[in-house]
Amino acid sequence: MKGRIFLCLLLCPFMMKAQKSQTFEMRYFTSDVKANGETDFHGETEWMDTEQRVDFLNKYADYASKYWGNPQLDKPLLTDEEVKDVVGGLKPQPLTNVRRTIRLSEWRAYGFHPDKMKKQQESWRAWNTAKSASIEDGALKVNHACVERVIPDMDWRFRFKTHISRYTSNCNISFYHQDCVAITVEIADNSVKASSGNQTSTGKIKSNENLEMEIYGDFPSRRFFVTINDEMAIECPIDATIESGINKLSFDSKMGEMILDDILLFSFEENKKNKHTPFYSKLLLDDDFEKICSIEGWQELSYDDSCWKKVNLPSVHGGLREQEESYYLRKKIFIEDFGRAVLKLETLDPGGEVWINGQPVAVINDRHPVNLDVTSYVKRNSENVIAVRVKPYKAQHLMLHSPSDPYIGWQLGRSELILTNRCMIKDVFVQTDCLGEEALLSNQIVLQYAGVEYYNGSVEINYYPWFPSEGEKVASLKQDVEVRPSIDNKFIVKLPVRSPQLWMPGRPFLYKVEVILRDEKDNLVDDYVTTTGIRTIEQKNGNLYINNQVEMLNGAQILGYRYPIETVAKTNRCVPDETVVKDLLMIKEMDANMLRIHVHAEKDTIDGINDPRYAEYADQLGVYLLWQTAGWVREGESWNVDFEGYPQYMKQVYNHPSIVMWEASNHPNRFKKHDVSDSNDYMERIYHCISSVDTSRLISPTSFWQHTHYGNYDGTLDYKGKAMIPSKVLMEKMMTRGNQDAYTGYGSKWSDLRKAPYEWVASCIGANEKAFFNFEHEESAAQPNWELARKEPWYKVQSYEWEYEENSIGRKLDASEWRASQAFQAFAAWESMKKQILLGYDGFSWCSLESGANMFTYQKPLVDAFGVPKLAFYANKQVFGRIWAASENVDVVYGPDDFITPVIFNLGEECKVDLEVRLKNENGKIIDSKRIKNIQVNAGRSITRLSSFRFKKQYEGCCFIEYVIDKH
Repeated sequence: MKGRIFLCLLLCPFMMKAQKSQTFEMRYFTSDVKANGETDFHGETEWMDTEQRVDFLNKYADYASKYWGNPQLDKPLLTDEEVKDVVGGLKPQPLTNVRRTIRLSEWRAYGFHPDKMKKQQESWRAWNTAKSASIEDGALKVNHACVERVIPDMDWRFRFKTHISRYTSNCNISFYHQDCVAITVEIADNSVKASSGNQTSTGKIKSNENLEMEIYGDFPSRRFFVTINDEMAIECPIDATIESGINKLSFDSKMGEMILDDILLFSFEENKKNKHTPFYSKLLLDDDFEKICSIEGWQELSYDDSCWKKVNLPSVHGGLREQEESYYLRKKIFIEDFGRAVLKLETLDPGGEVWINGQPVAVINDRHPVNLDVTSYVKRNSENVIAVRVKPYKAQHLMLHSPSDPYIGWQLGRSELILTNRCMIKDVFVQTDCLGEEALLSNQIVLQYAGVEYYNGSVEINYYPWFPSEGEKVASLKQDVEVRPSIDNKFIVKLPVRSPQLWMPGRPFLYKVEVILRDEKDNLVDDYVTTTGIRTIEQKNGNLYINNQVEMLNGAQILGYRYPIETVAKTNRCVPDETVVKDLLMIKEMDANMLRIHVHAEKDTIDGINDPRYAEYADQLGVYLLWQTAGWVREGESWNVDFEGYPQYMKQVYNHPSIVMWEASNHPNRFKKHDVSDSNDYMERIYHCISSVDTSRLISPTSFWQHTHYGNYDGTLDYKGKAMIPSKVLMEKMMTRGNQDAYTGYGSKWSDLRKAPYEWVASCIGANEKAFFNFEHEESAAQPNWELARKEPWYKVQSYEWEYEENSIGRKLDASEWRASQAFQAFAAWESMKKQILLGYDGFSWCSLESGANMFTYQKPLVDAFGVPKLAFYANKQVFGRIWAASENVDVVYGPDDFITPVIFNLGEECKVDLEVRLKNENGKIIDSKRIKNIQVNAGRSITRLSSFRFKKQYEGCCFIEYVIDKH
């Protein structure tokens, strides 16, 4: 109940209409006539020199961080408890009443490789170097002895972890350089002491308590840290006399006993030759001291799986710790009598085997959704075992954002066993055809009969309110059907729903759709239940319309690289429920409405995810999704899209109203290596591939249209300006236009923003027909708050894009200037996105929401690895407001002849407002103000330009202009 209440509170603010809007801009005021006109921050019309620009950014950071309520830039957006509460408040998908839908939870799982036993034996021999040391009961026991272990050289950064279940005073863990002790951690009854040469530090611990100990060493920074039970205990310098390097580890309990388990050692090794992967992870030790289980007969019901761990689906295996291991999963279940049994797996990624009761059912060699008729394999009124082996995976085409660990996680998705009749409802696909006083819903029902004759009966379709609260039936229709044997029989049922409750981000209303199959005598045969929302999507007059209202798609994308770094590869395609929800909540915290699913680890090959949890949770939380599917490609040849699998992935998530766009590829970039037919042929192939399944959502063939041959909106000119004949599908009503435009990113000077838009963009916006999206804008990089990352291998490791600051700012900002770095990202983001909205862009996806790419050195993300927002997060939140005011242009320095021309952007209802424009100094004190009353603001997507003015009071230096809108 607590989670449900928290979810309702979360949604409430989005159901209220904001009465006040506040935004601010930073400007420099001067009496110098050279600053007259539209002045660049750094570019052709610049006025400030480099150090003035850096001072400008420092003042921006100080003001903005206080203005947005995070002065130290160290406050996370969400607590773990808040996220868990929302997860607990989400409603599971409803179950059926006629068929038995068994959600297969609580599996047993085990990872195994044929060399696993051999590697363990070698490791155990290395630990048994002391007579008084032994491996017993799943742990390493060191009794009045010292155990030493030679390890490969570590000379940069490392992380050591272990569980200590018993210890007596004066036990210690030491790391050696050659035969000299470099680092020692000594444990006493209620204290811990760290030392290195003459350097020592002490801390308190609770006595007689199991200890989860972590030692993190950092030779470049000459310090190491000791963490006990997830709490920082000690930070200690590494003595200047100690050389940078470790090659031996010891556990010493000569005066008593120490019992250790789960010993893990990662070395992080610098790679100065690779700016995209500036360091890599290396696994040196990984011992849990548990005996290896035999997997002989793992498919059989009689197999003893008690030594396997318990897991819920989806469940993932992978990363360096589990490299090359097949992932075995088993589920025992008692099954009563039935007519037909179907096993449904969301994915078996990247493939594997399915067994039932010791018999092989299928060998899977792709990531497509799995639907297996297992009627002949399942024993009625008996206990059965479903056994699955997931093949290990190793990325072959890592791209520049990928981690150094190539063992991208392999997984078994959520699974169901359907027990029903020989004639069954295979699928139901729902879409909204039109809206009015009643909504017309198109319901495609797929029936399948495993018989040899025709099957006659009827289908009944019913709609019920389901979320946020359930209600009585609101629409119903019954229709006779004649089902042909063996094939899929598709029936379209048009059903009106009176006074429909529409799905939208501010009010995510969902219906339960129930389809009931009866035989000729009206006996219940089967049923199918799904949830959906009533909403429509159009693009016309140069705008996007959702539910017949002008809308924008504003938000950010996820890349799939998650903290901590040790598991960043394992969890790339499969994260816990809490992570899915946290992604969506962070979008809502930003006053955004869209998340772009953009998970990938490879180039030149199919990648991405098709995780239905994102759609299910976004339906309830009210977030639009740009959906990639697992048939999507990042770059390379567009023909590598999984054209066969793409429709299957679409059908798996078809009924979710949160999905508003199908995205086939990110930026395939080789069109221009071929002739014009390559662009045309791809567009036709992908359009027909997607539209054959769905014509109700937007279709994005590529998010980077300028890689194609097309040089203008309708494709009648190529990129060189020559006439060409485009494919007719370019003008199909659901085909989008968009690009990845970064006017202040990649080292661009401010002049590019002042001169925006690009020629091709101007052609698309000027056509005033389709919507135009900035699918991936990366305005600039911003260093994180380094203090929060002291115990991480990316500490003060600069991004591969660091050098871009020389063009955009005038010089690179060092690690001590991280706040200024964040200031430029936020300042540029606001000015660039503001201008793009005024030009007519219909949405943005920042790259990216979360940190983790490039071994956590990718610095463009809006939120750091620990969930702490950067200044640009708040700048995005400011520009995503439904109504806001700002200056008309991107002039950075106001000269004596410059005027402020306020504009009001509105996305919503017609209203009257008052606008107050306040001039503040860097301390937040109001210097001057101007108030404009009774401004008429038009409905839809409108821009209201007001009369230009100058503040009466003159000022020299940095100022902040605050725009406050009060609605009547």
